[in-house]
Amino acid sequence: MYNSIIDSNKKSMQKCLDVFTEKINILSNNRLSPYLLNNIFLKLNNKSVLVHHISSIILENFSTLKVTPFDSTILKNIEKSIVCSNLDVTTKIIGHSIYVNIPPMTEFRKIKILKNLKIEAELNKINIRNIRRKTNNKIKFFLKKKQINEDQEKKLYNLIQKQTILYINYIKDFLKKKEKELFN
Repeated sequence: MYNSIIDSNKKSMQKCLDVFTEKINILSNNRLSPYLLNNIFLKLNNKSVLVHHISSIILENFSTLKVTPFDSTILKNIEKSIVCSNLDVTTKIIGHSIYVNIPPMTEFRKIKILKNLKIEAELNKINIRNIRRKTNNKIKFFLKKKQINEDQEKKLYNLIQKQTILYINYIKDFLKKKEKELFN
């Protein structure tokens, strides 16, 4: 019981951290890659579908991606999803394809990317704290059901708090690392 609570909390926080690092790597990357659009969703028939599942994405040249949906009727919807994705790219529809251009790296663009990175970091710190809150609620529930005693409760709270601090520090350190990479 005791270890399962800690392990479950750790797995949830690690998953949150992994998603964060993947997204930050995509946002801060100045190189264009089809993977740039991997986390973009499209609302289709009341379901969220990843854009790369319903289209082919190829690298047209060093600054352009070509997105060709399998169904050309959703072309505008895909373009809207890409524009709203906060990736700081421009799009243009030509024929049955969407051309996604990444602008050259300027000081203004670096500042904008850093702002988006900081927003993403804050959101993930909140997610880590929410995971802590859910775990603490489980601990309270187990105490109420007398599956753990008060000493175990305090130990669990302390361990969960240490994990929370650890993962929030991982996020802060990763953000600092990306900031240095961006401005050097």
